[in-house]
Amino acid sequence: MTSLPLKISKMSGAGNTFAVLDARSGSAWSQVEKDLSMSRADFAKMICDPVQGICADGFLLIEEGSQDIDYKWDFYNSDGSTAEMCGNAARCAARYCHEVLKPATNSQIRFLTGAGLVDAQIVKDHQVCVLMPEARFLQREIALKTRWGSFEKFALVNTGVPHLVQKVQDISTVQGMKEMAREVRSHHDLKPAGANVTFYAEEFKGQIKAVTYERGVENYTLACGTGAVAAALVYTDESKSQQVNVEMPGGSLRVTFPEGEVRPLMLGEAIFIGEFQYNLEVMK
Repeated sequence: MTSLPLKISKMSGAGNTFAVLDARSGSAWSQVEKDLSMSRADFAKMICDPVQGICADGFLLIEEGSQDIDYKWDFYNSDGSTAEMCGNAARCAARYCHEVLKPATNSQIRFLTGAGLVDAQIVKDHQVCVLMPEARFLQREIALKTRWGSFEKFALVNTGVPHLVQKVQDISTVQGMKEMAREVRSHHDLKPAGANVTFYAEEFKGQIKAVTYERGVENYTLACGTGAVAAALVYTDESKSQQVNVEMPGGSLRVTFPEGEVRPLMLGEAIFIGEFQYNLEVMK
């Protein structure tokens, strides 16, 4: 049995799972990639596949940074599409860099994403705090006409990637709203990029439940960092609070909007699930 001469780590950020590897110059990947007869996007689809891969939501390659940046990343969804930012991947990337690649900056790590610079700090007990990209409203209310002729109202925000956000009374009802989420996520009024769709419900003051239908995954995910921030942005704007705990199906995240800042802080877990070596037989 012949395997690729590199190890791929599987990590989880509040249930959002990622395949992560070292793609710096001189790494095992740098040589493997030269011999691959496929693009990174196709490799991402293979690695993330639930049957012939490791069943992950995304594929994350860590590359060397520059003088002011520790690392940069190249991120792919499980369908091979790219995404500018993923908050849960950011926490996983930070812990991977800290514990596997050993940056000289100790517990503080800065890396470059498609949405700009992200600063992260390793806290304790697998917790990582990430200074997210600017979170802002694009439209406080947008009504999208569905194929059934009805209009669905959302807030349209950008938290590194665009999100449609809708408040619901009971988060359990969103299972029956999947077809609507699938439709509006690529609505013609949102062309060309489309948007993720995030629903949230208030449990009590300062505590909400949220779930996101993600582009590239084309389903609800156990967690979405940018979705948690999107729900928190809409909720805190309404409640006039600065901090909210966001419970997603895969785990809890704490989102804080420091006074006078446009970039929120997100705190949550990032854990290692295991290491994987890919058998070349699958690639034939």
